Formats: sequence, structure tokens, C-alpha cells
Amino acid sequence: MWYVIQTITGKEQELVNTIKQVLIYERKKYQRCFVIYQECSYRVHGVPEFHIEPLFPSYVFAETDTPEEFFLELKRVPRMSKLLGTEGCFWSIHEKEEEFLLHMMQEGKRENTVLELKQNEVMRGFYPNEEGKHQDKEYLIRPSLVQVDGDGRIKKADGILGCYIDKIVKQRLRKRSVVIEVPFGGKKRRIRLGIRLEGDSVE
Repeated sequence: MWYVIQTITGKEQELVNTIKQVLIYERKKYQRCFVIYQECSYRVHGVPEFHIEPLFPSYVFAETDTPEEFFLELKRVPRMSKLLGTEGCFWSIHEKEEEFLLHMMQEGKRENTVLELKQNEVMRGFYPNEEGKHQDKEYLIRPSLVQVDGDGRIKKADGILGCYIDKIVKQRLRKRSVVIEVPFGGKKRRIRLGIRLEGDSVE
């Protein structure tokens, strides 16, 4: 099953790295641990600037069949306990939510293959090495290519957004982003996704 570990915002990848280092001999307690990232672009004076950010700030995802043992191991290690913070929480996600995340990652992996991750200078900051690059690519969501009508409304989208056009509650074409509203974590949650238009640079 998949679980969410809530940590301090900005410390998501640090927690993942620490878990992998500290529990290197305890891999039977979990299958994988990761952060879901998304690539975002902003236009500054008409020039696109790219950066990578967590899709779910403060959330780390873990797949484990022994959740009690796994979380107990986290709390036993002082530096991991510190990363969890005073509000650190650990809970399972529903099957439909897991399907939603898997779908997002599958679409993200497809987009990564098509576009070949051309932003090399950004990627060097995100991936620690070549091994990490190939390992973490499936957890990176690329901006969806969208088409708009004469009124500037999104009428079609590729990538992950293609399945959630009817869930858009806000769009900001100039900021190259939309907000969708979907059930997650036991309530309706608004998630910001990056978009791109025809002609936008991917370099």
C-alpha cells in the first residue's frame, strides 16, 4: 500500500535521501520512497524560466507492506524525526488516490520520453547523478501542452491535464499554469499543474 509521510516544506527530498541512507539494510520494510515533482515555467519579460518543485509540498510517498514497522523506524532516528517536525503525520491513501498518482506518473514518464528532458542546467540541480536521473525520471510531471479557443479557454490538452480538463477551476495562461480540483487525502484538494502553449521553448 501507499502511504503519505508529512514533513517540513522544503525538506521533502532530504527526508527521502535520509530514509534511503539510514534504512539501507531495512529495505524489506518498504519498497520505495519518493517525492513527486513537477516542472514549472514562468515567463519573465517574455522569456521562459524553468524550475522544479514538489507537486505536493511537504508530502513524501512511501510504498510499504509493514507501515507500523516502517514509521517506527523513522521515529527512532533523531535526524529523521527532526525532518518530520512536530506536525509530522503518516497515513494511508485510498486505492482511487493511488490510481490517480500512478496515472500522473505514467503520463509524466511518457512526456519525459517525448521531450527528452532538454533543460540540462535545471536537471543537474535536480538529479544528483546519472543513476539518480534515470531512477527519478518517473516522478517528474512535465507541463501539459494545451490548445485554447478564441476566448482563451483551454479546449484540449495533452499529458496529464488531458484527463482532467473538466476539473480545471482556474487557469492562468500567462503564468503557464492551471489549478484542478480532485479528491485527495480524504477531501477535495486543489492542485496546480504547469502547462505550455504551442511555440513555447522546451530548452
